[in-house]
This record gives sequence, structure tokens and C-alpha cells, in this order.
Amino acid sequence: MADAAPAGTRAGRVLTRLDRAAHRRWFLPALAVFPLGDYAVPVLPNQLLLMGVSALHPRRWRSVALTFVTASAAGAFLVATAVQGAGPWLLETVGPRVADPGELREAGGFVTRYGAGAVAVLALLPWTPRAAVLVCALAGIPPWSIALAVLAGRPLPVALLAAAGATSPRLLRRARRLDRVLTEVRARRAGAEA
Repeated sequence: MADAAPAGTRAGRVLTRLDRAAHRRWFLPALAVFPLGDYAVPVLPNQLLLMGVSALHPRRWRSVALTFVTASAAGAFLVATAVQGAGPWLLETVGPRVADPGELREAGGFVTRYGAGAVAVLALLPWTPRAAVLVCALAGIPPWSIALAVLAGRPLPVALLAAAGATSPRLLRRARRLDRVLTEVRARRAGAEA
């Protein structure tokens, strides 16, 4: 009998590793690496990761959400500090890989009109407000102010995604990609227990 997907998806492999480490002390710090680094190197869709971990460990969804919010604010602070310290050349060098130029222009107009408050509003969206953080950093807004704006906006969408993952498994089954990844992780979990 041949294995249907021996290598599995990247998201499935990451979730499987996190699932295996869920009861270790370093689980939440390891999980924080993803939203922390999402500003510089978007590896996985953090929404998928957040909902997947919450679905696999529904009793821990609050601590998972808190980890994501805190790490997202810390990531915004670190990126803003790096951009302000290095200057615009850093963004010119790595910018196209981090944020789309069109997205940067749109965020620039929004930030010009509303300042750091724009970051808080954009942080209410389900995805990381990369472009707004970069534009605010280039505009000279202090990194701590940018981080506080992210901290103000991220709790609502993150908590909603984590709660949906923990409490609505039937709803998650409708999202094909998430259903496929969760099925893969649960199959690996069952194989490891057998």
C-alpha cells in the first residue's frame, strides 16, 4: 500500500512538529517565532497556523492567541527599529520580498492621513500589517508607537481566528486547505500513537 503523501505539505510538517511539542515548555516561544518573523520572512500563512494549532489544542486557544498578539507587536517593533536604524536602503534591498510596492503605496496614503492609528486599524485585518509598519517606520513614527498600535489592533482578529479554530471544527472542514492540513496532522498523530 503506497503512502498518499509521504512528504506532506509544509504547513502539515510545521503543525505536526508543533503538535508534538505542545506540552513542552518551549512550545509557546517556538510558536511565537512565526508571527514575530512574519514581518520580515513570511513563511506560512499565520492564519492557517493559528487556527490549526487552536483546533489541535482547543483548551489552549487563549494562550496561543496571546502568544500571537504579543509576538506580532514585538515583530513590528523590531522591524520598525531595523528600518529606522538602517534607513530606506534596507527596504529597497529586501522590500519586494516583504511587501508589494502597490501595497506600500496604499498603506503610505493611509498612514499619511491617519498616522500610527492607521496601523491599529490595519492590524484589525486577519493578516499581518507589514506594509503599514514599514511605511510608519519610514515616516519616522517611533517603533514603540508602532508596536502599541499593532498591540491595540491584533487581539480581535487573532482571538476570533483562534476561537474559531478551537470551537468550530465543522466550520474549519469547509476550508479545504485547512481541512487537508489538519487531516494530515491527525493522521501523523495517529500513526505515531500506534
